[in-house]
Amino acid sequence: MLTMREDPAGREAASGADRRQAPRVAVPPECAIRIGSHSFPLLNWSALGFIAGPYSGSLVPTQRFRLSVKVRQDHFEIDFNAEAVVVRIDATGIAGRFVFLPPEKKRQIEAYFAFYRRVR
Repeated sequence: MLTMREDPAGREAASGADRRQAPRVAVPPECAIRIGSHSFPLLNWSALGFIAGPYSGSLVPTQRFRLSVKVRQDHFEIDFNAEAVVVRIDATGIAGRFVFLPPEKKRQIEAYFAFYRRVR
């Protein structure tokens, strides 16, 4: 469903979720990210970023960091290390944008999102 709002120029614009370059996929509770020695439940993710939480850590918006991502969903088992930048931290958790994904995992990640785009 496309949610519309009117911008100041009188045109209708799609809401944030509908403007995404890469649609997010919700994941089961056993999926997680790891930052340092702390693990946080992954709430949803896309090829561009993620939301995990609740988050209780010391990162701040715009900070670059390393993390590991573990997704086990249906017939997919994806495990990789990445670099990201903090987009925001709020009551939901931490939102990050990937700045580096391992090239050797790219095909597996693309197959995952292609599958869930078809399922929707």
